[in-house]
Amino acid sequence: MLAVHRLSEAPDSKVIFLAPTKPLVNQHFKSFLDLTLIPETKLLAITGTISPEKRNVLWKGLKIAFMTPQVLQNDIISNVYSLKDVSLIIFDECHRAIGDYAYCFIAKKYIESSNKPQILGLTASPGSTEGKINEIKKNLFIDRIEIRTDQDMDVKPYVHKVDNDWIKVTLPSEFKAIKQILTDKLRTIYKWLKQIELLNSSDITKISRKDLLGLDKVINGKLSSSTSDDETFQLFTAKKYVANAIRLSHMDELIETQGLSALEDYMKKNLEKIKQNTANKSLKELMADPKIKSVINLIKSIKLSGIVHPKLEKLRNILHNQLVENRDSRILVFCHFRDSVNNIVKFLEKDQNIRVHKFVGQAMKTSDKGLTQKEQIRILEEFKDGFYNTLISTSVGEEGLDIAECDLVIFYDIVPSAVRSIQRRGRTGRKKEGKVLFLMAEGTRDEGYYWAEKAKERNMKESLHKIKEDDFDSKGGQSNLLNFIKKDEKELESSNLQENERVNVIKPIQNAENVKIVCDNRETSSPVVRNLSLMGVKILLKQLSVADYVLSERVGLERKSAQDFNDSIKDGRLFNELINLKNNFERAILILEGDPFINSNINSNALYGAITSIILNLGITIFQTRDSNQTAMFIFQLAKKEQTDSKGELKLRFDKKPIEISSLLEYIVAGIPGVNSHRAKNLLKELKSLQEIFNADIGDLIKVENVGKKIAQEIYKISRFKYKND
Repeated sequence: MLAVHRLSEAPDSKVIFLAPTKPLVNQHFKSFLDLTLIPETKLLAITGTISPEKRNVLWKGLKIAFMTPQVLQNDIISNVYSLKDVSLIIFDECHRAIGDYAYCFIAKKYIESSNKPQILGLTASPGSTEGKINEIKKNLFIDRIEIRTDQDMDVKPYVHKVDNDWIKVTLPSEFKAIKQILTDKLRTIYKWLKQIELLNSSDITKISRKDLLGLDKVINGKLSSSTSDDETFQLFTAKKYVANAIRLSHMDELIETQGLSALEDYMKKNLEKIKQNTANKSLKELMADPKIKSVINLIKSIKLSGIVHPKLEKLRNILHNQLVENRDSRILVFCHFRDSVNNIVKFLEKDQNIRVHKFVGQAMKTSDKGLTQKEQIRILEEFKDGFYNTLISTSVGEEGLDIAECDLVIFYDIVPSAVRSIQRRGRTGRKKEGKVLFLMAEGTRDEGYYWAEKAKERNMKESLHKIKEDDFDSKGGQSNLLNFIKKDEKELESSNLQENERVNVIKPIQNAENVKIVCDNRETSSPVVRNLSLMGVKILLKQLSVADYVLSERVGLERKSAQDFNDSIKDGRLFNELINLKNNFERAILILEGDPFINSNINSNALYGAITSIILNLGITIFQTRDSNQTAMFIFQLAKKEQTDSKGELKLRFDKKPIEISSLLEYIVAGIPGVNSHRAKNLLKELKSLQEIFNADIGDLIKVENVGKKIAQEIYKISRFKYKND
């Protein structure tokens, strides 16, 4: 409604609808096709599979663009098109607008660029504290919050009843035997850590994995300031114990909430690491422990006896009965661990009534490549059509997906997050009555997580209620959306200006557009590239084989956060990357963001050794920055100085030019987009010289082996293009 209103107010403007995933983008695109009279040619779902050049062309003819934030962010940074004429951006699932998520950068750039900016954020789960909600408000320049619950009169008629129920199961005694071994090991570690005053308690129920992760940072801090060998040895021992305590706690959670197969998979992965010699010392010690070996043997014997987690049996019975009663039912089962998803699918496939498929993200794993977003869209369509009646989903299915046919949601495990729980439950009851079931193993962390989530959700409601009351006092209450969009334009501009000052947006720098920097497109996950864009620097995003930033023919930069610097020393990446940098640039620079000595698990002497080798042996300059803001400013100043003094061109090719003439010809031809070294050789064999290749017609080029019409057209176009010195 707001999008249509803005377009009717400003017919020459555009609207952008953002959502975190391609399936969700696709869904919103289809909703607008169904619910508006805007011509289909004016609506477009824009994805990263469309080239930037084509996105630029498509942008000119559309009215509403549906996009993921990553695509829009990259296009803004690369100046593919301008946001000047965009009259509205809708941020769906706007609770993501925290930290370094792309929504924050896009909002800043939009407020800075647009002639008439307006932002609408949508979420069912803004966060469990008032502080979190206000952070989202600040990051998206929100002037007004409209809050609705299922009890509000303008919502109540459209809300469908959703029954919530929990089903408790009891762990079998065989599982409890494994659990006892794990908790005894944990207790022994906690007692030792308490004895050396790193923990206040050895009570297993009072120490969480979050506590252990925090303790690891404390130990790292103590290590960096340790003055005696005895203290250092004790702290390294403590680090090993904490690492193994985290592993044991995870094993305990798996046996409690997931079952034998999940725990067995975890054990196998660890044993494989030891076999491949990629395991650290603490893991080797843990897996060599006789007690842990006895757990592995117990898993094998219990599996042979046919005992599975009681949740699995209960889940199969629930699904079977639901589908016998209602053959058209659609069921979503949520599970936190991807390995468990695979195990659940295998277990349920034995029942002919349950047509089941996994629904997971696209993160790459050795044994499980997951699903691409294109495959996710296909599976959702097949689920709606009834080809599958049950999906077993990780968190990828939690947000926003509108599956009208879904009438049952099952929590296979409980998440202690109000945001995720609300999102999971929201997948049913959308067009008709629905049901939500929680499976809980009695006396386990399932129950603890359930009540922790309930407390967070209660806090969220209280925070929203307080904001609503405050809004009533200051502005006379919540209004309907139509009244809101009729606010005086000057009032909106004034509030946006105040918000702009409050957020401390990085300001554009005069004449920054004269500075050009080539950035590796993988660097857009860090705030540095976004900060450079906010300054006004002209950014060229490329997939660079060498360097993260290229400032000129002679200057290349590698950027490492303190954590990445430490990690790259351990896995051996660092010196290979820096040698390549040195070989390709006369002035090779390493930017070290943060302090690598703080919270490091590498001995300080080893860190000093790496840093001195980089400076003395490789001759690379190291510059340390405090944070991403300082990094961006340093890169800008460096590029400005270099490009003012040298007038050097930016370097885009990093392989060394060959000396032998025939190889040089191959090198030149292989520089044409789409032409690799193999095609270059074929072209030269057939047409003999550069002159013949560049004078050839498309028909002659197509005759060359492995050269298709598209590449032939590219060669023909480039060879006849008139150079413009812009």
